[in-house]
Amino acid sequence: MNEEKVLAAIGGLQSQWDEVLKIVHALEGKRQARAAAKRAKPRVTQLTVSQITDLKAQFTALYDRWLSGEETRVQAELEGMDADNLRLLADANNLNVASKTPKPKCILLIGARFREKKQLTAGLATQLGRK
Repeated sequence: MNEEKVLAAIGGLQSQWDEVLKIVHALEGKRQARAAAKRAKPRVTQLTVSQITDLKAQFTALYDRWLSGEETRVQAELEGMDADNLRLLADANNLNVASKTPKPKCILLIGARFREKKQLTAGLATQLGRK
């Protein structure tokens, strides 16, 4: 009788151990899948000359609209853009962004460039007016 209890206890422990191993293997499989997905992400390719030209034209159009008084509409349009497209727009216009730069920071950098460009053009106009 005692021997049967010990065998039953060992059988119970063995089934619990099997369940633990199944869980460990499932977690290991998930970890490997995440690692494979991370490795499989495509690398960002360099922008072509035509893409840079298009993005600079888009930036200039947005700046002109912003300068004409449509600041809130331009802001809303920038916020509505996909984060990757926003990074490409900023990168094509020589703003210091990386592939993981958050969207709000990209919008902030673009807005700062708009203000900087406005100050530069206003300063240039006053200098030309003096001559």
